[in-house]
Amino acid sequence: MNYFKKIICLIIGMIFMLLGFIGLLLPVIPQIPFLVTGIVFLMAGSKRFAGWIKDSSIYQQHIKPLLLKNKMIARLVGA
Repeated sequence: MNYFKKIICLIIGMIFMLLGFIGLLLPVIPQIPFLVTGIVFLMAGSKRFAGWIKDSSIYQQHIKPLLLKNKMIARLVGA
């Protein structure tokens, strides 16, 4: 069942990332919420992607303090 959850998270993450990239081209669709949601789902589905994001300086400076405040999202991404 855990494998099934990872596959679903990866598929949902890719859909949201695609919507975010479409939002970059079309000014009608907001891109930032879709890209952030896609990153969260991709982090939940892939340990390699989560490690790559967590090692970045942007994550360390800006996102990690926000995750410490929001326990539900922190539990989802494994922070």
